[in-house]
Amino acid sequence: MSAPAGPAVATAAEAVARGLAALGVARLFGVPGGGSSLDLIEAALRAGIPFTLARHETAAALMAAAASEVTGRPGAFVVTRGPGLANAANGIAHAALDRAPVLAVTDAIGPDEAGRVTHQALDQAALTAPLARGYAATDGADVGLRL
Repeated sequence: MSAPAGPAVATAAEAVARGLAALGVARLFGVPGGGSSLDLIEAALRAGIPFTLARHETAAALMAAAASEVTGRPGAFVVTRGPGLANAANGIAHAALDRAPVLAVTDAIGPDEAGRVTHQALDQAALTAPLARGYAATDGADVGLRL
């Protein structure tokens, strides 16, 4: 006899995609860096949020801001950690100055990697602090609670 099926456990990408959909995000823009950003793009498609590839991270942020201004709903973009987020800074500043609600989604170096991974290591919270209203970091264990 098999056990009854419990609630499906979402991956972090699925939880983020569901959160974006719940906020009314109509389209995800970005420059994926592989790994988790590709998982998010796939999860967003399953959640009904199409993806548009940008040539540069600033362009992705500007596209998200424009989408927000046109639709009246939050815009969103995805970039890779470190330099990818740094490249998006001008677009994030534009959104902040225009008061366009835009969500930037990026992967990060997790606590288990912090002592040994140096590639693309950057204090993302400090980088975005002057430009963003908030910054949240999460892992698979608490992502559903943090969105």
